[in-house]
Amino acid sequence: MMTSIREYVADLVFVIRAPEDGTDLAVSEASRLSRAWFRLSMLLNVVTTPWLLRKGGYRRELLAYAHSFVTSGTDPDVAFMAILNKLNNVLSSRLQWINASLTAVIVLSIMTGVLAFLTILGAPPVLGLINLLYIPLIHYYQIELAKYDYVKPMISGLAGLGIGLTVSLLLLRLPGLMAAAVSIMTFGIGFAALYMPQFIRFVKDYVGMYNRVSKSFGELLLVHDPKPPVPRTLVEKELIQLWDYAYSRGSRDVVERVNMVVDSFMNFVRQVVRGGFLYGPFIAVSYAMMLALTAMLLALHAPALASSAVSSASSITGAASIISGLANVNAIFVMLIALGASTSIIVGKAMHSIGLGVSLIPIFMAPVIALMGWA
Repeated sequence: MMTSIREYVADLVFVIRAPEDGTDLAVSEASRLSRAWFRLSMLLNVVTTPWLLRKGGYRRELLAYAHSFVTSGTDPDVAFMAILNKLNNVLSSRLQWINASLTAVIVLSIMTGVLAFLTILGAPPVLGLINLLYIPLIHYYQIELAKYDYVKPMISGLAGLGIGLTVSLLLLRLPGLMAAAVSIMTFGIGFAALYMPQFIRFVKDYVGMYNRVSKSFGELLLVHDPKPPVPRTLVEKELIQLWDYAYSRGSRDVVERVNMVVDSFMNFVRQVVRGGFLYGPFIAVSYAMMLALTAMLLALHAPALASSAVSSASSITGAASIISGLANVNAIFVMLIALGASTSIIVGKAMHSIGLGVSLIPIFMAPVIALMGWA
């Protein structure tokens, strides 16, 4: 399940509250925001020390680590720095796992592309859809940075699909396979028409988010009448409670701790987003390779492939002069359509969301339609 911003903010609340208020109260405050912390609070009712907990993941380790400092009477400033350092290590480890999962998806997508191209030897052309199985691997480590309305874009996409089928089959009288590709493209266009404005709005809000958060929390130290963060993004909306806590306490030490924790978290968010947009496009490498390979086959064996494309299934032999058992060229195009659509979705998911991936479908379908027209 995708990790919500609130879950991370609950971790920040614990780190801030534990040195001053003790781990019990800190867990209680964090459990109001997080299911994971709530489960830990329930388990703490039946054990005498956090070290006896067997479940809880990194939060159990964070709790036990903080408990050892607080119960030993360590100075709150020293305890806070130690707990914050532990949180930074946790976030760093989390970032490494996120990058590792995206790297794994890149490798798996290349393997899927190679497997899908076995269509030329008679393998099922729908093998390209295997890419969709990698979505959970991406989803598990992603952070939910925005909430989108998918209902209206989906309705618009289905309308685009219907229009594409009608125009391509009834008006343009395109072959069935090309009509399908065009319809998938128009579905993506229809979906993007109502999704992309939401995404663009998110991008605009995200670009200035770091400066707004830094300014808002910095004013707690520098201005007599500071202004809380404006909830333009989910991150700012959830961080308001930390700002309120720092403002209500008023102590410079507390405000400085809150600023340090928020700065660490914002740096983590920045690196996660950067990693998604950096690794995501590389997932499309295998699809680009398959397009290039198909184009090469069409260029070298256009007559053979063209004749097999219009012949009956029983008489298809393909370009046997180069590749023995080359299947119907239509099967190759079915493979490219399936691979292109699935690759588009996981590229968008790795970068930001499935909605972005669906919106990219027209870009991924355009080369396939061009190759079909060439063939």
